[in-house]
Amino acid sequence: MSQSPSKRLSFPRVLAFASLSIPIAGVGLPLGVYLAPLYANEAPNGVGLGLELTGLLFMLLRFWDIVTDPVMGYMVDRYRTPLGRVRHWIILCVPILGISTFFVYMPPVGAGPGYFIGWMLVFYVGFTLLQTSRSSWVPAIASDYDDRSRLFLWPEIISVFSMLVLLAVPLILSTLGVEADRFGQVAVMGWMMILTLPIAAALSCFFVPDPRLRGESKSVEKFEIRPLIEALRGPMFSRLVTMELLVSTAISVTAANFLFVAEYAFGAEDWQTSLTLMLFFVMAILALPFWLWLAKKTEKRNAFFIATTFSGIAFIAFIPLAPFGNFTTFLIASLIAGIPFSAPIFLSRAMTADVVEWQAAQTGENRAGNFYALLTSFNKVGSSLAFGVGYFLVGRIAGFRPGQENSDGATFGLVLVFGFLPGLLYLLAGQLARKYPLTRAVQEETARKLEGRVEVASAQAPEGAAGS
Repeated sequence: MSQSPSKRLSFPRVLAFASLSIPIAGVGLPLGVYLAPLYANEAPNGVGLGLELTGLLFMLLRFWDIVTDPVMGYMVDRYRTPLGRVRHWIILCVPILGISTFFVYMPPVGAGPGYFIGWMLVFYVGFTLLQTSRSSWVPAIASDYDDRSRLFLWPEIISVFSMLVLLAVPLILSTLGVEADRFGQVAVMGWMMILTLPIAAALSCFFVPDPRLRGESKSVEKFEIRPLIEALRGPMFSRLVTMELLVSTAISVTAANFLFVAEYAFGAEDWQTSLTLMLFFVMAILALPFWLWLAKKTEKRNAFFIATTFSGIAFIAFIPLAPFGNFTTFLIASLIAGIPFSAPIFLSRAMTADVVEWQAAQTGENRAGNFYALLTSFNKVGSSLAFGVGYFLVGRIAGFRPGQENSDGATFGLVLVFGFLPGLLYLLAGQLARKYPLTRAVQEETARKLEGRVEVASAQAPEGAAGS
């Protein structure tokens, strides 16, 4: 477990770091696409909580994370061990996330709100700890503007590939001749997360260094609200978390309603929906190198703007297609929408790493944990709004009811929420990105200042101190 930082991590070490995305992937789109409908559907095809109650509980639980996430971010920044700054937190999250995954992904029929709330709280604690620790690792192990994109690109590729496998579980089981209802399908996803979590934690902790961040000269001794408020009021991070809020809401609205739209608006069967999701993520994976290339050739903000504008137009296009809906139309539209899907996710995290370094250069404190916890909080707020408001609009305003006969108006209302709401949010996020102030030039100037400090400190150090 070498502590020494390298200028650029080798590709095998990058993959070891990226392996943490395998268990994290199960908390993303699969949770919205399969787990939320499982809890919402009536028994015996689901747990039986109902559409509105499921949406409300998801929303309230995610809002609770707004309180806990900054605390966990502070803990990651403050408490270090001989293992380093983040490794011990990665190890700790294994039992927390593993046990809660078992109960969340394998609920009994008729499980009540208490069961859902209790285990989802533990589940989200483990997820936040893992995600915050992993993200706050990047500013210290990737030291330049473009390498940070690389360090978030490969985790995103692994994440999308893992989501692809998880979402393909129904199709895989059907191909193998295994009869499994929705409970069985979701249980298989849960076991995949449980088994990969300790393996990924071991790979990352053994093969990835855990050094100090450049510009870090003092520890974060106590939890303070003031630095977080100042960060949120600043022109860089405030714009970034708003972009994250808009994108996460858009993603979760589409995830929560994807199965319903596929089945009720476009007449897709279960295996066709799974195939569509698989190909959607194949397109996302194939397109990721292009978005990295675009960010390197221009700016991260430019790549973000183009990707979100592309996504906005693509989802709005589902609305005029619905009256002529069939599976082929849905498949083609989904493939096009998959092209920019992952770009805003890895770009926003790479941009946050630049903010962390800039802040450390100004204050001497490495608050990466808090910054990524705040980013995660805004992501969760977006997800909670998507489930709460999205399911409310679909259920109460449009009058759509899963598992029942629905009028053409109710079905079109479902498609309208699925297409127009995320489309608008994506377009707004793209407009915010256009004037994001932390550019390549700003980051390079920050890096030069930090290098100058290191050289001065080395020149002033007593003889022999450099090797101590």
